[in-house]
Amino acid sequence: MYPVTESRYWARRMNRRAALRSSGVAATGLAAAALIGCGGDEDEPGTGGGGNGGGTAGAGGAASSPDQVRIEPGLYGPSIDATAAEADPLANGIAGGVLLGDYLDPPQMDLNQVLSCTVVHPTQYSTNRLVRAKAGPLADPSGIELEGDLAESWEASDDGLTFTFNLHQGVKTHNIEPTNGREYTSEDVRLSIERYQASGTQVDVYNDVTSIETPDDYTVVVNMGAPRPDFPLDTGSWSAMYVRELIENEQELQDRLVGTGPFIQEEWTPKERSVFRRHPEYFKAGLPFLDGIEVYVQSDAAAQRAAFQTNNFWDWGARDDIDAKDMASQVDDVVLTKQPLANIPNTRGWWFQMENPLWQDERVRRAISLAFDRDEFDAASGGDNLNPDGAFSFISTPPWPTIFDSYPTAAVQGPWYQFDPEQASQLMQAAGYTADNPLTFEIVGFYQREPIPNLALPLINEALPEVRASWREVDNPTHATLMADRNFDEALGYLIPSFLSFDMCCYPWYHSDGATNYNNVNDAEMDSMLEAQRAESDLEARKEI
Repeated sequence: MYPVTESRYWARRMNRRAALRSSGVAATGLAAAALIGCGGDEDEPGTGGGGNGGGTAGAGGAASSPDQVRIEPGLYGPSIDATAAEADPLANGIAGGVLLGDYLDPPQMDLNQVLSCTVVHPTQYSTNRLVRAKAGPLADPSGIELEGDLAESWEASDDGLTFTFNLHQGVKTHNIEPTNGREYTSEDVRLSIERYQASGTQVDVYNDVTSIETPDDYTVVVNMGAPRPDFPLDTGSWSAMYVRELIENEQELQDRLVGTGPFIQEEWTPKERSVFRRHPEYFKAGLPFLDGIEVYVQSDAAAQRAAFQTNNFWDWGARDDIDAKDMASQVDDVVLTKQPLANIPNTRGWWFQMENPLWQDERVRRAISLAFDRDEFDAASGGDNLNPDGAFSFISTPPWPTIFDSYPTAAVQGPWYQFDPEQASQLMQAAGYTADNPLTFEIVGFYQREPIPNLALPLINEALPEVRASWREVDNPTHATLMADRNFDEALGYLIPSFLSFDMCCYPWYHSDGATNYNNVNDAEMDSMLEAQRAESDLEARKEI
């Protein structure tokens, strides 16, 4: 259970008993899994005990016995099997309540301007995609599966050039201005895709699209100029389908969220909070269970801890096992989930500014990587630590589920991801640096503001005397803007939003013309490989590329 909402990605994750059992804090998870027999009394804030005062949401199955509604407090990992109640959430989910939590301060609300997890988070409460990652307790925790969202079904032509999406009928937009509860149709989808095609952060998802047909209100046919086997996965990664009224008003798209999603945005106060209330005409019967969601900007660790202890935040990231056990000794209704962090379809690390001559010497980049003891980092941060042959680093591209069928070892990442400080020093000296004349550089960022300065950089500086790296923290809107504008001098911490395909974790970020090539990589050989793997339909051949 790893919400992509903060830089505490290396922490153990604790949550109130039987709170969200999903793949993340997102509308997909909240709508599909929401409060499955939530804990807490009816007068407790931040739980599902209020609102409708219990009872079941929706219909279609038999209610389970009370002992099957909640998971017992304690430690679980790497995954938790679904309870009998969770196998039929519509029959057993308790409706009502407002979920309280923290989130990062988004610079704006338009994903096509700033593709950041800070914008993805609120967007997923209020919008839908054509398809999405399967979420909830019945989803494979180590795999990536697609399920319909706005699309009830979809199919691809044999040649991989045409994709047809059949929309749910009767999908209502939020009953507020400017949509006023009208029906969502294929025209909204067409305009959303055409906007992505024209410019912005998601142009690479749609740059092979040659035409879009809408033969009726509930059918969208997307035609490609080149085969794109992963297109449904690609569009399911980030592509919120917007409403035409906002597409026609770029400023309004940046300032507010209006869509078809399970929650209606009621308030966004920058630097403070976002408030969402239930969409009463949501097209998925019985959902969402929650009456509302309130998320607050809170980056102070002590305040986050206190909010969790007082049941005002539903989850909290522990520093390590000792920290988690201390919390469990103070709060008696918590569940601690532990999972290999490389499991998560989300890429982390930092970017080198490739327009800076410092980083155009690959010997320097390789040396810094060789000086990073990933096993030690994992041991100190509660990371993977599963392979005797070395931990598969979660500061890598891509996360393992996009390529491998089972958890890999460090060896598959190649020679430059191994720990070899002697070779690192040789490379730095060959590049003209010494212990008396080291390379000094600064990483700027907000994400990973704990593990980078406190763990990663000390390990590198200690192992490699020819380098002196430092960290400078900025606030989240500044970080996201520096990233989107590619306006940083040396290095920038980063956190790519979760994606569903190998193509999305690499092509937009590393192709020379990629819309999110934020660190300005310019490599013709890499471009050729990215283009080849994107068009390859044979899975093994694609993996080889």
